[in-house]
Formats: sequence, structure tokens, C-alpha cells
Amino acid sequence: MVSKELLNELKTILKEDFNLNLTIDEVAEIATVLVGYFDLLVRINFENK
Repeated sequence: MVSKELLNELKTILKEDFNLNLTIDEVAEIATVLVGYFDLLVRINFENK
């Protein structure tokens, strides 16, 4: 789970950089997908070493 502080930071970034007004639930969903994506990248990188 992503902390509320990080969710609020991501919400601010999405608002300032992409002009997206999202609910905290929508931001949490995006954060979860991003964490999963980067977890996959780390696993792929580890397996290729």
C-alpha cells in the first residue's frame, strides 16, 4: 500500500503536470499500477543478470 503522503504528492503532480483532477481513490489505483509495473521491471532486470 502506498502512503497517504505519497498519494497526495502524486495527486499534485498529476494536477500540475497533466491538469488531471482525480479523486484520491483514482490516484491510489494509478499508484498501485505504477508500483506493480516497476516491480515487474525489477524482476525482469534481476532475471537477465
